[in-house]
Parts: sequence; C-alpha cells; structure tokens
Amino acid sequence: MGTQIGLVFYDENKAKADSVAQLVFNRIDELNSRLSNYIPDSEINILSNTPFTNVAVSNDLFYILKQSANFSKETKGAFDVTLGPLIGLWRTARDNRELPALNEIRTAMVKTGSENLQLPSKNVVKLTKNGMQLDVGGIGKGFAADEAIKILKNNGVIAALVDMGGDITVSDAPPDKDYWVLGFSYYDENGKEVFQKIKLKNRAVATSGDLYQYVVIDNIRYSHIIDPRNGRALSNNIQVTTIAPNGTMADAYASALSVLGVEDGKRVVSKADGLEVFMVEDIPDGYRQWNSSGFLNYVIED
Repeated sequence: MGTQIGLVFYDENKAKADSVAQLVFNRIDELNSRLSNYIPDSEINILSNTPFTNVAVSNDLFYILKQSANFSKETKGAFDVTLGPLIGLWRTARDNRELPALNEIRTAMVKTGSENLQLPSKNVVKLTKNGMQLDVGGIGKGFAADEAIKILKNNGVIAALVDMGGDITVSDAPPDKDYWVLGFSYYDENGKEVFQKIKLKNRAVATSGDLYQYVVIDNIRYSHIIDPRNGRALSNNIQVTTIAPNGTMADAYASALSVLGVEDGKRVVSKADGLEVFMVEDIPDGYRQWNSSGFLNYVIED
C-alpha cells in the first residue's frame, strides 16, 4: 500500500503473538494484491481495464467500492475513487515540477466521475467510461486497519493498535491504561508547528492535507489531494484530522474534508454520525481553525 505498517498488541503468549501477527500481515498482503494500483494484475486494475461490462469482484473490493459510493454521496462528491487518471497526471506534475496543461486536465476529467461507477448487484461492478482508473488510496489504508483489528479480536487480542502510515485504528486500551495516547501536528496562525495529544480506544484517527505531501510550483504549494470538481490539486493549505468509529470512515472523510474546506466541511460533519474533526486552513482571505464540539472529548490538555 505504499506505506510502512506498525502493529502493536498485547498477548502473554509470545508464540501465539507471532502467529497472530503473521495472520494480520498476510491479510494486509491479500488486500494489497486486490486494491493496489501499483500491481498490474491487481483486482482493481483488472476491473479498471474492463469497462462497459458487469464484472464479478471479491467481497473486499465490492465492500470498499460500495462504501466509497456512500461516502461520495454524503460528501457531495468530494470523495471520489474514480480519480485515477487525474492522480496519475498530477503525480507526473509533482515529479517534473510542471503543472499539467488545461487540456490534459480536461481529458483526464472525462474519464472520472463517481456516477460512472455502478454497482448493479452484490459483488458486481460496472464502469461506464473508457479509460477509467479506480484509486482507493483515500480509503484503503483505513479499511486494511479495520480488517487487521478484526483478525486480532477474532484471535482473542483485545488491546491493539494498527498504524497504516499515520492512519491509526485502535481497539481496547493497553493493560492498566484508560486509553491509547496518540498525537498529530499542525501549524497555527503564526506558522508555528503544534503537537496535539489525543486519547483513543475503539476508534480510528486519520490526518490528511499537505503538511508532508506537496510540491511547490511557481510559488504555489500543491497537495497530493485532487479536487474532483475541477481536476486540480489542492492549493488551500489545509489539514484535517478525523476521529471516527472505524478506519474506513476516518480515512475517507479526512480526504473529503480536505477538498471541501472548513466552511463547506462543517455542514458535512454535522450530518456524519460518530465523526469528530479538527481542521486548519490557511487561504488568501485568512487562517481558519475549527473543530467539532465532540473532538474536544479526545484532546489531552498539557
């Protein structure tokens, strides 16, 4: 999945712990083989190369695409797993430090759109445009973390943490603790980096934005996140941290809210059950910092 994976859990039996850890990593490998864009014969790439046809897919791929369709609807299209052509275009732009031409963006946008991803029946998917490329990078790590936690629970492990490159899902607290202590960084209105501790159990946290993944072209900072509405990489200097009941939801909303920004994001958050959010945005008309009221329940004050 293009990231490092961290696994922490508590079990008194070391031999059992080693075998359970192996089960977790085997499951993540299985998901990677199905969901990765970087593996030519992955299930998602085979699907992307088979337009206009009802394609039978695995439970995993169908579930993640169905969830993605739901999140797309709930975020008014800000979350979109059909952006592969645009993601590839902007990845090349970051490598070359040269903006894509407007006609290239328009050509790529023709091959996108969540309405072109159809789920006609259970475990069946149909793509209705030629040249589509599905990309579940905005939800796949969260889903993988959820699956890892599920395996651990099924094997009697109740206190665990799965770190998928900064997208973290936890189950019960460690022994003799009330919660897991985690943290994230953001920049305040003075440009100073702030580290905020949070407390979690049986929840997931994800952070998205351009704090680490960005490129500067012509003195403008472009994120790795694409706005589905105009096909352009974000340049709104935003960072979003989400806390949700599971990693799938936390991951997807972190990406979507980065696209929406603070003002539009507030309305989406108010309708998302169980979602708490912290957002900072530094745009030409000023610095904004906002959090949902429930987010404060997770904050550890120094």
